[in-house]
Amino acid sequence: MAVQGKVEAVERLPGIGWVARGWAVDLEAPNEPVRLALAFEKGMLGEFKADLFHSELADAEAGRHGFAVKLPGELLDGRPHLIRILVRKDGTALAHDGEEIFFPQQLHGQIESLEHAALRGWAFNELAPNRSCLLDIEIDGRHVAMVPCDQPRSDLAGFLASDGRHGFRFPLPASVFDDRPHRVVIRFANTDRQLIGSPLKVRFPRGLLTARRQRLDRLVVERGVALEEALNALAVEPLRLIADPATYSAWLEHHEKAIETALASVGAQSGGRGGGHLGKPTVEVVPLPGPGAEVKEFAASMAGIPADAVVLLEPGARLHPAFLPLVQAALAEDGIGLIYSDEDSQGADGGRVLPHFKPGWDPDRYQAFPYVGFACAIARDCLRRAIALVTEAERPVDARAWAQAVVDTALLSAAPERVRQLPFVLYHRGPGSVEHLPRAVPERATRVQAHLDRIGAPADAELDGPERVRVRWRLPASPPPVTLIVPTRDRVDLLEACLESVLSKTTYPRYDIVVIDNDSREPATLAYLDGLARRPGVWVRRWPQPFNYAAMHNAVIAEIASPYVALLNNDVEVIEPKWLEEMMGHAIRPKVGAVGAKLLYPDGTIQHGGVLVGQHGAADAAQRVFARDEEGYFHSAMVVQNVSAVTAACLVCRRADYLEVGGMDAERFSIAFNDVDFCLKLRALGRRILWTPHALLYHHESATRQTGRSSEAQAHEQREVAALRVKWQTETFLDPFYSPNLTRGLQTHVDFNWPSLPAPAVEQA
Repeated sequence: MAVQGKVEAVERLPGIGWVARGWAVDLEAPNEPVRLALAFEKGMLGEFKADLFHSELADAEAGRHGFAVKLPGELLDGRPHLIRILVRKDGTALAHDGEEIFFPQQLHGQIESLEHAALRGWAFNELAPNRSCLLDIEIDGRHVAMVPCDQPRSDLAGFLASDGRHGFRFPLPASVFDDRPHRVVIRFANTDRQLIGSPLKVRFPRGLLTARRQRLDRLVVERGVALEEALNALAVEPLRLIADPATYSAWLEHHEKAIETALASVGAQSGGRGGGHLGKPTVEVVPLPGPGAEVKEFAASMAGIPADAVVLLEPGARLHPAFLPLVQAALAEDGIGLIYSDEDSQGADGGRVLPHFKPGWDPDRYQAFPYVGFACAIARDCLRRAIALVTEAERPVDARAWAQAVVDTALLSAAPERVRQLPFVLYHRGPGSVEHLPRAVPERATRVQAHLDRIGAPADAELDGPERVRVRWRLPASPPPVTLIVPTRDRVDLLEACLESVLSKTTYPRYDIVVIDNDSREPATLAYLDGLARRPGVWVRRWPQPFNYAAMHNAVIAEIASPYVALLNNDVEVIEPKWLEEMMGHAIRPKVGAVGAKLLYPDGTIQHGGVLVGQHGAADAAQRVFARDEEGYFHSAMVVQNVSAVTAACLVCRRADYLEVGGMDAERFSIAFNDVDFCLKLRALGRRILWTPHALLYHHESATRQTGRSSEAQAHEQREVAALRVKWQTETFLDPFYSPNLTRGLQTHVDFNWPSLPAPAVEQA
């Protein structure tokens, strides 16, 4: 060819606009500028010369063979166009360094991450920076959604001098969780222009979806993407990554470093089987016999073990090299008698699966479900006492059942201060135990009852399904009176539903109700309140002051005479008639400071499963990913347990305890976190906080976080968050009743507690 040349770039130049630039030289007439033409798919757009200086062609007649042609308006209409630079004399096209398709670059966008199956990124139109872009999302060639880019992005606000609402997040639908690959494409609406990072391939195993995420996905599908609240909630809803072997394998790499740090802190070397170094407690590892092994011989050998502690190893199981050194270090502390660790199973492919991350020691929870299993070391005195108790009370069918009874009895009868947790995965069950074995065999209810009888507890144990035991705490013949306190302001629909459910369903024999009217104005509410005041056992206390949840409760509780109080929100409805018997049965127990209930959203998923202190740096309700009848993470949603706090939406406590800690903090926590602060003050006095799933109520709090709150309300909430963090150091608070290996994000019990890592990259197709 006589003419050589290239289109080097199509770019936007400040003060000029969009230009195509490059160079062209006619080898037959090197001193003459080449005449060129700009063309697109519909024809010619104009002619020009390659007569600009080009530094790389400076040796060719002073290098005046460059060009920079401004693109006309026909190419800037927001649609892709085929543009070519043609040599005028023969019609040949110059080569392009990039694609010949020109995308008008006022549209910018990128997929930044795919986290918990929610696509996140940004997009904007630089010619209209305060107008949200609309994106078209396609999966496997099928349109699935139109998503606005309206999430705040402060980093882009300054750059564009705009309001910064250029971010997007889109949760991939439940239909892609089928173990098959899917192709996802994101385009600017009404164009063929894709975002950077699109298309991408995704593949998600079955079983990663939580019940709550499936429910939210159904809402979006049934009602459409206009259901903004459900979409926003779905976009931050986590997956059940705890069940994903690949994610667990990646997490274990970081966990091993934590184990190494723990070993270094005790100055121990990885130990072998049993024994110990001079001066250290000795630990003997005893393999459990197979099914049918004789009890008498095995029991005699166990009773004669001279070591300071014993570990029983299930068939096929193995110990992590750090197990024994860390156990020895714990046993060296005065009074420690039982040490337990987290555990997992060995998969069929040799990998590790099904991690069981355990809470700190909780006698109530252990009575309901023996979550420790065999992953523990038992000191000699605890072991011999347990052997004696089992010998007196039980007749196990074989040596394995006997060993299980001994371990269970040792833990049931242990003083809480003698039990120590090692929050590391140090016990690995064999390949044949991929599914965790049932531990609450029928005779376990009898074993728990025997323990309760030994300590003189007025309680009855019964089986609650194939793996759990329920302990019912008996009330005295004349149960103590309790006052239910219900604050309200207007919203007579909520108040009436709450009170009528209480009055019609509650079977507890001695209660009255105080309704705190916080300056209601609506005629229907005032009429209902007037009617309430004439009903026996119901009182209306006027509080015509600015809303202060803590102050109004402090005032009323100071006035009443009942020895027990039950705080109840006006948006709560009773489900189970014996809810108050259940809560009062625990509330009258010694050292119990407060009792919380299992609260459900109207759709049946859990709204409150206890409060996790330290969650996302502050505190929040736990177990929201589970449905009403889901057992939760190793039965976490179905058993009575100690927690750090419970919500005041349904809370029972002693009036004397309430007054002893000064009630709720009306100055620092007038609206939020007053219940968390109250419970933590009770715990500081040595009181325990219990959550029971057997007191079941609805809570009509929004199933998603509110999105339309005023800036003043948000600022007030942030001040209370800051106050909680300062007072209780919640950003570093390690809740003793929740495993440090589980996430402290928006939802609990679904993901691992990861170290700070960069966001995962997306895979481009």
